[in-house]
Amino acid sequence: MSEEKFYPDVEALEKNKDVEGLIKALENDDFLIRKEAARSLKKVGDERAIDALAKSLKYESWQSEYPLLTSAREYSAEALGLIGDKRGVEPLIQSIKEDVDDGVRWRSAYAIGKIGDDSAVEALTEALKDKSWIVRENAAKALGNIGALKGSEALMSALKDGEWRVRKNAVIALSEIGDVDAINPLLNLLNDEDADVRRKTIDALASMGDAAYYPLMELFEGKDWYTRSKAAEVLGKLGDKRAVDVFINVLLNKKKKDRNRYVRGRVAEALGNLGDERAVDALIDALDDETLFVRQKAEESIIKIRSLSYPGKFIQFSNGSISFNYPEDWNMKTIVTDEKFEGKNQDQSIKLSIYKKSDLEDVSFKELIKIW
Repeated sequence: MSEEKFYPDVEALEKNKDVEGLIKALENDDFLIRKEAARSLKKVGDERAIDALAKSLKYESWQSEYPLLTSAREYSAEALGLIGDKRGVEPLIQSIKEDVDDGVRWRSAYAIGKIGDDSAVEALTEALKDKSWIVRENAAKALGNIGALKGSEALMSALKDGEWRVRKNAVIALSEIGDVDAINPLLNLLNDEDADVRRKTIDALASMGDAAYYPLMELFEGKDWYTRSKAAEVLGKLGDKRAVDVFINVLLNKKKKDRNRYVRGRVAEALGNLGDERAVDALIDALDDETLFVRQKAEESIIKIRSLSYPGKFIQFSNGSISFNYPEDWNMKTIVTDEKFEGKNQDQSIKLSIYKKSDLEDVSFKELIKIW
């Protein structure tokens, strides 16, 4: 008489957090049960299951005929990442190297990033050459999460990857690592064909600090208007006030190479981000620019500089009332009656109320508010 097959209730085991029962189910002859057990162990996230999950993750050639086992390996990789124990790193490394399924390999790379062990850097840098872009993308993410400087060179090579998602995540990873040697390779991506890559590159360069100033300024002094506008945008976010005088001269002198409206607009925007009062006169002059884009950026920057200079000091009186000057750029939503003016700032965090205490000759309260 043949032995009766065992069909555990995986859902009940998960609900009861029965890790031992789920480990047993992970070795069941029924591949669907194995898959569901791996998924449940991912949800439970108990380090007692590490060895069983590592065994479940291991690829053997015969498994290629059974898609359910591919799913079991995927869930096992995810579970090891969520548990976060470094004992899971070596099985995940082997998975990246040996598994034939793209879904298992990228999940293994991602899981290593969750654990954050730099012993996997070599395997992840090799994974940046994987035939599947999603594996390369997640290898880049993992290297950024680990933050090891020894992964930088491979990530800089990945900036030339043909898939924009890989380039984007290589940019993000280099920003997280903070390797200033990546500045020049990153500068090349300011003209990338993908807008998302360009945005992430701007953020990455802005995070590099003083070391990025001269390379960016050299780029800004070039002839190509598009590159100059991007360099100005980054310099504004970099926050280095050495750029203030250069940008003021751009707005005031209007040299031939500065006639491009996008360069002037980004320069005006950058001066607002730099927040230096010295720029206000040049920005006021730019309010008469022939291009709406430049005028808008100049106006926004004037408001930003003035709001930055606002001290925000509150004076509180014994009766509970307060006094302060609010910035001009606050968009006050007001309610005016014959006796009261009431308003709130944009994020509704402060409410103002002004009461009319005495007659002011022939001036109505609404007229008083307009004057005020």
